[in-house]
Amino acid sequence: MVYFIIIILSFSIPFLTGYFIYKLKKLKKQKYIVTQRTERAKGERGEEIVARILGETISSKQYVLHNLLFKINENRSCEIDHIFINKFGVWVIETKNYAGIIYGNEKQLEWTQVLKFGTESKQLYNPIKQNATHIYHLSQVLKMQNIFHNIVVFLNADISNMSIDTLYTQTTLSTIKNQSTEIQLSVKQMEDIYYKLLQLKESRTITKEEHIQNIHRQQAIIKDGFCPRCGRKLVIRHGKYSNFYGCPNYPKCKFTKNLIDNSYLS
Repeated sequence: MVYFIIIILSFSIPFLTGYFIYKLKKLKKQKYIVTQRTERAKGERGEEIVARILGETISSKQYVLHNLLFKINENRSCEIDHIFINKFGVWVIETKNYAGIIYGNEKQLEWTQVLKFGTESKQLYNPIKQNATHIYHLSQVLKMQNIFHNIVVFLNADISNMSIDTLYTQTTLSTIKNQSTEIQLSVKQMEDIYYKLLQLKESRTITKEEHIQNIHRQQAIIKDGFCPRCGRKLVIRHGKYSNFYGCPNYPKCKFTKNLIDNSYLS
């Protein structure tokens, strides 16, 4: 009898262990999917808010595009939340519908998001640098430079500790319509840019899922020492105060990375 029980246990324990591991992995996968859907829905709600603030296209005055997704090459793509075009330039806008307190500076590769009264923190990719890469690819499409404004909007997070001109809130975003910067575009240039980007949007050749896969590849590329903008291997350059990694495509591409850690220098 004892021998029979031992035989049963010898078969049942591995089976039960395997079953529980399988169920645990399944639950984790389901939780991940739910989290991703929640984050995506939250992001979409944030983009809707920004879209309302920017308003509609008004011929000869302002032109607005949302969710511009385009392919760069077989393994790389670019998605821009919002593009606002007026006589003062092309405003490239990245929306972040995050909670908590955000800490970081323009040079860091990752910023910190503090949640739950300081009991939980997460790392997020520097959105200013993320958007700078968007602007680089956009400049290649339009074959224009020095007309772009890098704008990052945090709708709910507390960014009061960061005095960075690039950062906006839901309350301050509308001010970009009336900023008295130097006039850079004529009405014809505004229209040409808008219709070229509209055509690019309508001829989409990549899916959202493929773009997400490309994002993960780009994050790995940066950590492996490659330029996320033009894909070239970074080289060591000698600066006035220290050495750093730089793109060999300089000055066309001004991407740089710190030698010591993963922070950007520009």
